[in-house]
Amino acid sequence: MSRLAIIGGGFMGAALAEGLLDSGWHRDSFVVAEISRDRREHLTARLKLRTTDSAAEAAAQAATVLLAVKPQNARDTLAAIRPVFDRAKLLVSICAGIRIETLEQALGNPPVIRTMPNTPAAVGMGVTALARGRHATDQHLATALNILSAVGRVVVVDESQMDAVTAVSGTGPAYVFYLAEALIDAACAEGLDREQATMLVYQTFVGAAHLLQHDPAGPVELRRRVTSPNGTTHAAITHLQAANWAETFRQAVTKARRRAEELGRS
Repeated sequence: MSRLAIIGGGFMGAALAEGLLDSGWHRDSFVVAEISRDRREHLTARLKLRTTDSAAEAAAQAATVLLAVKPQNARDTLAAIRPVFDRAKLLVSICAGIRIETLEQALGNPPVIRTMPNTPAAVGMGVTALARGRHATDQHLATALNILSAVGRVVVVDESQMDAVTAVSGTGPAYVFYLAEALIDAACAEGLDREQATMLVYQTFVGAAHLLQHDPAGPVELRRRVTSPNGTTHAAITHLQAANWAETFRQAVTKARRRAEELGRS
């Protein structure tokens, strides 16, 4: 019997599989179910993983099943694995917006852990929020923590907070990438070539992220330190504040949270 079945071998499923291998899991301890032949061949060639095109086959042989399909495909996948599911199996879901109650009802009330990782999991730098279902024990939670901590940091939250988590850390990398894209374009408009601009922006983001993580002062103080009165940073930040930049981001997070709620009801 496999220790884990990953249902869905897309970006996040593959990232989790690679993170588990890097953290010491043996290849034979888990299997990946993926309907795309190209993806199965990719996973087999790159990670030497066992794969199958059958979600039910993978779920039948595993003690823990990690659901990593797109939210719009979740219901069909749940229906496919329902015949082989029982309350001895743990379901760990990374499907955005799919409620614990929905997952429990679809599979006959097994233990469920709902999670929301983000894409930096692909390089072992992700952050994942976990919420437990009503049938999940401390041991089930520990199992999920062990799996998700292989690709970054983990925080336990109440399910009522999960849509907000999705809008902040789940969607958050896209905010960073969008800002990087805008800064690179701005740098090119100011006369730098794209290679120079890309290197400057990438390293600025990496350095600032490390500083934010390691300096306990926090973002407000770190921003204050680099913003000299009437200096260049002051001119830039004053313009962003006049354009109500912070409120725009707050509204973006609200839009993402509402969309997560809609996915949960669909």
